[in-house]
Amino acid sequence: MSRRGLWTVLLLTGAVVRPGPPAAGQDAATPAALEDYLRSARVVSLDKSGMSGRTSPWMAALSDGVVERKAVFKYIDRRRPALLPDSFHYELAAYELSKLIGLPVVPPVVERTIEGVPGSLQVYLEACVRYRDLKSRGLAPPDSEQFLNAMAEIRVFENLVYNACANLEDTLVHTEDWFIRRVDFSEAFAPEPTLLSGCDVTRCSRTLYAVLKDLDASRLRSALGAFLGGDEIEALVKRKQLILDTLDRLILDAGEEAVLFGPPRVKDAP
Repeated sequence: MSRRGLWTVLLLTGAVVRPGPPAAGQDAATPAALEDYLRSARVVSLDKSGMSGRTSPWMAALSDGVVERKAVFKYIDRRRPALLPDSFHYELAAYELSKLIGLPVVPPVVERTIEGVPGSLQVYLEACVRYRDLKSRGLAPPDSEQFLNAMAEIRVFENLVYNACANLEDTLVHTEDWFIRRVDFSEAFAPEPTLLSGCDVTRCSRTLYAVLKDLDASRLRSALGAFLGGDEIEALVKRKQLILDTLDRLILDAGEEAVLFGPPRVKDAP
């Protein structure tokens, strides 16, 4: 299944569809359409009592007249050099980065102002189980190798954005399709030019490896400059290279087949 297909499968969950045809020309399952929905759908209700978590985000109920969805609204904006950085801008940066590298691990999120408060509004994933609860609920992936490969790419992404490795609370598994998503990046992108301690990079897909090889600082600045400071982007560039250096060493030691999975990348037509 293509990465675009992975987006489609997961992001259909949790939507309540009213009788009647969808809006003309709109495919509510695509990331672009979901972004449009998050930006424009009417806020039907807003629960400000606070979901679990340190930032006490609001839960919004949205509707475009056809589809109803839940979304999470974060509004804390303490960007670096704040002593305790925590900002919705880092949520937006993580999503943009996930799109840039073609790794759909972050649910769609957009910048939006609600009741005069600027913040980030992200699709709320339902029909998912937190990774930590899989064993207690007696759940196991039907394809363990594919599941472990997906977790390995989550580790690559966590190192890339420098955000708490192996966070079993914020790693969500879709109970029907076993696709894995990662949420909560409001403290990510610390200007640290190192990889996360105890978060080993061990393998990834050939596609992701090739994308990281092609990804340069100018593209990162163009995609993330609205959300990150120069030192945060510079550190991200260095971490990307450290990830590639690690993978290259592993390939040299164990061979490409042991480190890279999936089919070889197909080059774009000239």
